[in-house]
Amino acid sequence: MRFWHVAVVWLVLFIAAVASEIELLSYLSYLLLFAGGAMWAVSRLTMEGLSVRRTLGQAYAHLGDTIELQYELRNEHALGKLWLEVFEESNWPEHLPGRVLSIGGRKTRKWKVLVKAARRGRFRLGPVVMRSGDPFGLFRTELRVPDEALLLVYPRVVPIPFWTLPGSVLEGSVLTGQRSLQSTSMVMGIREYRPGDALNRIHWRSSARHRELQVKEFELDKTADLWIYLDLERHWHRGEGEDSTEERCITVAASVVQKALREHRNVGLITSGTRAEVLHPDRGSKQLGKLMQYLAEMQVGGTRSLAETVVETLPRLRRGASALLITPSLDPGWVRPASTLRESSIATQAVIVAPPIEGDDRDRARRYALLGELAVAGVRAAYLGPRDAVEDLFRGAGSAAA
Repeated sequence: MRFWHVAVVWLVLFIAAVASEIELLSYLSYLLLFAGGAMWAVSRLTMEGLSVRRTLGQAYAHLGDTIELQYELRNEHALGKLWLEVFEESNWPEHLPGRVLSIGGRKTRKWKVLVKAARRGRFRLGPVVMRSGDPFGLFRTELRVPDEALLLVYPRVVPIPFWTLPGSVLEGSVLTGQRSLQSTSMVMGIREYRPGDALNRIHWRSSARHRELQVKEFELDKTADLWIYLDLERHWHRGEGEDSTEERCITVAASVVQKALREHRNVGLITSGTRAEVLHPDRGSKQLGKLMQYLAEMQVGGTRSLAETVVETLPRLRRGASALLITPSLDPGWVRPASTLRESSIATQAVIVAPPIEGDDRDRARRYALLGELAVAGVRAAYLGPRDAVEDLFRGAGSAAA
């Protein structure tokens, strides 16, 4: 029963009491009026002295991870609260569970909520809403606590032990086991100073410890940069959820990014679709966070094809770099630009991601033809079938014949 129901009942009682002059009806109308006023006063006191705080277990998570939300409710008022509903407003893909509870005067209550990251992206949590009222439910009160937070859900990352990055012998970031006369990004060790060694190669801390000059030795690298081409043109993408080509393509890209950066390689990202988005190669944890954040918010859309994107961005790639093309496209039009990359001394690989449902004979023939053209062009390719695990990418030969 809500307040207006009680008001209608009181009005009827009051009119009946005045018209009939029956004292019992008058007493009932006065009692109802008194009870309504008392419940209104009680409802005003339900939010006095209340405060709530929410703490995130982490500021980011990967798809499939479990996220912990910690809540702390404090009542600094001397009077206890009979019932409170605490919940959170957010754009989280699933409803965040709330809680209905009671709390005594000058007490604190804590609880945890575990939610699963079911979709990648950037999500807003908050405000936290508290609702209460009088024991009869005549009056409702609500308090909104502006405790907002952002939670970033990165793509799923899986180990890909069979994927290796080919490259030419350039000063870069992948170790070869060969000493270099030039300074590179990889320090192989230290040795005693010899006449002719550059002063900028002296390792002063080791020199102080050994009480004689020590210089750094550097190691030769295999490749300069790794460029990842991620095809987000909407025409070829199929499916929904984690089994869709969109999610599997992004999972492959995120897994390659993490492995390459852990091997101290420069990694850049180029996406097709709406337009050619370019994130320039870099290394380190800062680049990992930048690329993961970008991949977390990427969505399929647009009509710009992978072939157009490769042709447009080819001048950005220098000789000796490597390129990995990730696409669900069976259009042979992007094979020629891929072979142009290889002809430009850019080691090129491709990953073709299949839709979640097997295609018909025509799609199967197109796939075989595409893999054959890639093999002729000398582009190493891997086919990720609908039931294939990303972890097995490039297992064995990893060639077009697979």
